[in-house]
Amino acid sequence: PKLFLFDEPLSNLDAALRSEMRVEISKLHKKLSSNIVYVTHDQVEAMTLADKIVIMNKGKIEQYGSPDEIYNNPQNIFVAEFIGNPKMNILKIPSSDIIDNNSIKLFDKTVQFENVELRGDIYIGFRPEDISLDKNSEIFTKINIDLLENLGSEKIIYGNLNGKEIRVKTTKNITDKNIIIYLPKNKIYLFDKDKNRLKKWVLTR
Repeated sequence: PKLFLFDEPLSNLDAALRSEMRVEISKLHKKLSSNIVYVTHDQVEAMTLADKIVIMNKGKIEQYGSPDEIYNNPQNIFVAEFIGNPKMNILKIPSSDIIDNNSIKLFDKTVQFENVELRGDIYIGFRPEDISLDKNSEIFTKINIDLLENLGSEKIIYGNLNGKEIRVKTTKNITDKNIIIYLPKNKIYLFDKDKNRLKKWVLTR
């Protein structure tokens, strides 16, 4: 066949067998050098097996691209939250916290942008793995820890910031009930009021 369709072939397998079969399917794909349309709700399968990913939402194509493109340059909040584990943190910035159409109030600090005009409510996103617990940015805040998942080589922190859940991925050992998190400037994502990505902006302060 010139084209194979795999419709969620691993969904009923246990975790260990799914991991083995991902490797086997990947080897088979390289051996056959054929085209495979692989349907899955598992982002790990999509990221590890695909050359190109089509992310769909209610029958509509939200974004098409390589795994790296999808992960690093999501077109909207749906894609941003779909790819990544834990999913991207999204905070709503109300219009009352927008200053002069190019600055926002974030964690009681003024963050200024260039090459973008901010209107109405907007959203800011940042991935759990991009958050640092070491002082490396002027953008920081304290969060209370609700839950800590110990995965051995890394920890997943579920914190609370003014009623909003914040997820942090770290390799550090955590013993405190609250921590200070730092957001690297080059790892911030902006989305407009319709939850579409704002691009080509520059963070100046």
